[in-house]
Amino acid sequence: VLSIDLPRGLPTGLRIPLQARVEGAATPGAVLVARHEALGEGNVVVQCQSDGRAAWLLAAIGKGQADGKRIRVTGVVKTDRGGEAGVRFVAAPGGMECRDGDRKVMFYHREPRSLDNGTHVAANYFHPLYGLGGEVLTQDFPKDHPHHHGIFWAWHQLLVGKVRAGDPWVNKDFLPVVREVVVAELGPVFATLSTRVEWTSKHIVDRNGRQRPIVEEKGRFRVFHSVGDVRHIDFRIRLTALLDEVKIGGSENVKGYSGFTVRVKPPRQMAIHDRRGLLKQDAVGSQSPWADISGRFGDGDAVSGLSILCDKRLPEFPPKWLLRYYGMQNVAYPGREAVPLQRNRPLVLRHRLVIHKGDRSVARSSHQQMAFEVSPVRD
Repeated sequence: VLSIDLPRGLPTGLRIPLQARVEGAATPGAVLVARHEALGEGNVVVQCQSDGRAAWLLAAIGKGQADGKRIRVTGVVKTDRGGEAGVRFVAAPGGMECRDGDRKVMFYHREPRSLDNGTHVAANYFHPLYGLGGEVLTQDFPKDHPHHHGIFWAWHQLLVGKVRAGDPWVNKDFLPVVREVVVAELGPVFATLSTRVEWTSKHIVDRNGRQRPIVEEKGRFRVFHSVGDVRHIDFRIRLTALLDEVKIGGSENVKGYSGFTVRVKPPRQMAIHDRRGLLKQDAVGSQSPWADISGRFGDGDAVSGLSILCDKRLPEFPPKWLLRYYGMQNVAYPGREAVPLQRNRPLVLRHRLVIHKGDRSVARSSHQQMAFEVSPVRD
């Protein structure tokens, strides 16, 4: 039996990931088939998380159903769990590739790599990110900013006490060492990649000259099956200090660029929207819960794009942005003033990407953000 909350304000007629509580015991990763009038007509496929306590389904809530109530759904176990037709991460040279059936979704770079003779060495990021038509949406090592890498998260300031340990944003005196990569879940509804990464710098060493880990980063990246014209990808990045007096901060100017970033490959007829509407020029320091970038990424005339959504539990909400027509889209936290990372209280950053065909009106970007806010992912 599944218990699903349908909070007030949940947009209707929009197919989105819904998290359900499992009542009783469930086999980790079990796949069920369920039916309920609130979830539309026909059967809905449900996939349990690896902990067996929660599950996910993709459904569009019917009009008048999302009024703050909780529904209970009985699921029937399905013997076919998706196999090669499902969403999965598979090992590949240098990292892990995500696929949804025969479609490529994105690639996680585990091993350090460089395209400029070692000037910029990067690891622990995603590129390429593909649109639903197979078009590439991101850039890696672009000529104008070779320290940008697809979907990445980085900070200009990394301080340990009074020591400037490095500049992760431009990959200077810094290297993220990927210690663990685990495919935690896979199936017809979603797949999850979990990572454990240690931040290191040549300036922070022990008595024997060995580099000491400064921060432990735990990533959880959940990719959902594409339905219709959209695909959802959830990012959770948890940062815990391993040493005393650790701080992170952005560029030390009014821009303050720092944190979660998508380096978009600028499409033809590029359009950037946020809650104010279409931006006629770059935005610096603007506040919005979401942003959307669309245009013609492929060789043809088809329009596609992605929306970047922000969890309402972020340290600053709505956050400040740097939205650039040359390609960088940055949720700027914490900005120019460094903030402490603690040993016993992790900093958690949560975002959702909505990959879509068409422009923001097709994706219903503002409604996607509303759904993300009123129905937050439970850890």
